Amino acid sequence: MEDQRKYKRFPSQLNARYLEENKEEWKDCRIINVSREGMGVEVYMQEAINIGSFLQLEIVLPVRKEPIDAIGTLMWVRELKEDPKFNFVGGIKLITIDSEDKWELLDCVYEDWSKEEEK
Repeated sequence: MEDQRKYKRFPSQLNARYLEENKEEWKDCRIINVSREGMGVEVYMQEAINIGSFLQLEIVLPVRKEPIDAIGTLMWVRELKEDPKFNFVGGIKLITIDSEDKWELLDCVYEDWSKEEEK
Protein backbone atom coordinates (compact mmCIF):
# COMPACT_ATOMS: atom_id res chain seq x y z
CA MET A 1 0.00 0.00 0.00
CA GLU A 2 1.41 3.37 -1.00
CA ASP A 3 2.00 5.96 1.73
CA GLN A 4 -0.33 8.94 1.17
CA ARG A 5 1.32 11.32 3.65
CA LYS A 6 2.28 14.80 2.48
CA TYR A 7 4.99 15.36 5.10
CA LYS A 8 7.80 13.28 6.56
CA ARG A 9 7.11 11.82 9.99
CA PHE A 10 9.85 11.98 12.58
CA PRO A 11 9.93 9.24 15.24
CA SER A 12 9.52 10.40 18.83
CA GLN A 13 8.87 9.13 22.33
CA LEU A 14 6.98 11.98 23.99
CA ASN A 15 4.70 11.57 26.97
CA ALA A 16 1.30 13.15 26.59
CA ARG A 17 -2.29 12.91 27.68
CA TYR A 18 -5.57 13.37 25.88
CA LEU A 19 -9.14 14.27 26.64
CA GLU A 20 -11.98 13.09 24.40
CA GLU A 21 -14.70 15.59 23.61
CA ASN A 22 -17.62 15.38 26.04
CA LYS A 23 -15.49 13.42 28.55
CA GLU A 24 -14.02 14.56 31.86
CA GLU A 25 -11.10 12.18 32.41
CA TRP A 26 -7.64 12.80 30.97
CA LYS A 27 -5.84 9.64 29.83
CA ASP A 28 -2.16 8.95 29.22
CA CYS A 29 -0.74 8.36 25.77
CA ARG A 30 2.61 8.45 23.99
CA ILE A 31 3.41 10.42 20.84
CA ILE A 32 5.38 8.06 18.59
CA ASN A 33 5.88 10.28 15.54
CA VAL A 34 5.23 13.85 14.46
CA SER A 35 4.87 15.63 11.12
CA ARG A 36 3.89 19.16 10.10
CA GLU A 37 0.26 18.08 9.89
CA GLY A 38 -0.24 15.29 12.38
CA MET A 39 1.12 12.70 14.76
CA GLY A 40 0.96 9.05 15.64
CA VAL A 41 -0.24 8.28 19.14
CA GLU A 42 -0.17 5.12 21.24
CA VAL A 43 -3.03 5.04 23.71
CA TYR A 44 -3.68 2.78 26.68
CA MET A 45 -7.37 1.98 27.04
CA GLN A 46 -9.82 -0.90 27.07
CA GLU A 47 -11.61 0.10 23.87
CA ALA A 48 -10.73 2.16 20.83
CA ILE A 49 -11.67 5.80 20.47
CA ASN A 50 -14.10 6.41 17.60
CA ILE A 51 -12.53 7.59 14.36
CA GLY A 52 -13.44 11.23 13.81
CA SER A 53 -13.33 12.05 17.53
CA PHE A 54 -11.86 15.39 18.55
CA LEU A 55 -9.07 15.03 21.11
CA GLN A 56 -7.52 17.71 23.26
CA LEU A 57 -3.82 16.95 23.79
CA GLU A 58 -1.17 18.04 26.27
CA ILE A 59 2.27 17.08 24.96
CA VAL A 60 5.31 17.10 27.26
CA LEU A 61 8.56 18.34 25.75
CA PRO A 62 11.78 17.75 27.70
CA VAL A 63 12.94 21.28 26.79
CA ARG A 64 10.09 23.21 28.46
CA LYS A 65 8.19 23.34 31.74
CA GLU A 66 4.62 23.63 30.44
CA PRO A 67 3.08 21.08 28.04
CA ILE A 68 2.05 22.02 24.51
CA ASP A 69 -1.71 22.20 23.99
CA ALA A 70 -3.23 20.97 20.73
CA ILE A 71 -6.53 19.73 19.34
CA GLY A 72 -6.76 17.08 16.67
CA THR A 73 -9.08 14.64 14.93
CA LEU A 74 -8.50 10.90 15.21
CA MET A 75 -8.16 9.76 11.58
CA TRP A 76 -7.48 6.04 12.09
CA VAL A 77 -6.95 3.52 14.90
CA ARG A 78 -5.80 -0.09 15.21
CA GLU A 79 -5.23 -2.51 18.06
CA LEU A 80 -1.70 -3.25 19.32
CA LYS A 81 -1.00 -6.81 20.37
CA GLU A 82 2.74 -6.65 21.08
CA ASP A 83 2.87 -3.73 23.54
CA PRO A 84 2.01 -4.59 27.17
CA LYS A 85 1.39 -0.94 28.15
CA PHE A 86 -0.49 0.51 25.18
CA ASN A 87 -3.49 -1.20 23.58
CA PHE A 88 -4.16 0.98 20.53
CA VAL A 89 -2.30 3.14 18.05
CA GLY A 90 -3.89 5.90 16.02
CA GLY A 91 -3.20 8.85 13.78
CA ILE A 92 -4.24 12.36 14.67
CA LYS A 93 -4.58 15.24 12.24
CA LEU A 94 -3.81 18.47 14.05
CA ILE A 95 -6.52 21.12 13.88
CA THR A 96 -5.43 23.68 16.46
CA ILE A 97 -1.94 24.30 17.82
CA ASP A 98 -0.13 27.56 18.52
CA SER A 99 2.31 28.18 15.65
CA GLU A 100 5.28 28.76 17.99
CA ASP A 101 4.42 25.59 19.94
CA LYS A 102 4.17 23.64 16.69
CA TRP A 103 7.64 24.73 15.59
CA GLU A 104 9.05 23.95 19.03
CA LEU A 105 7.49 20.47 18.87
CA LEU A 106 8.81 19.87 15.35
CA ASP A 107 12.24 21.21 16.28
CA CYS A 108 12.41 18.90 19.31
CA VAL A 109 11.55 15.73 17.36
CA TYR A 110 13.78 16.76 14.43
CA GLU A 111 16.76 17.23 16.77
CA ASP A 112 16.22 13.76 18.26
CA TRP A 113 15.84 12.25 14.78
CA SER A 114 18.97 13.92 13.42
CA LYS A 115 21.04 12.66 16.39
CA GLU A 116 19.87 9.11 15.70
CA GLU A 117 20.63 9.48 11.98
CA GLU A 118 24.24 10.49 12.79
CA LYS A 119 24.88 7.26 14.73
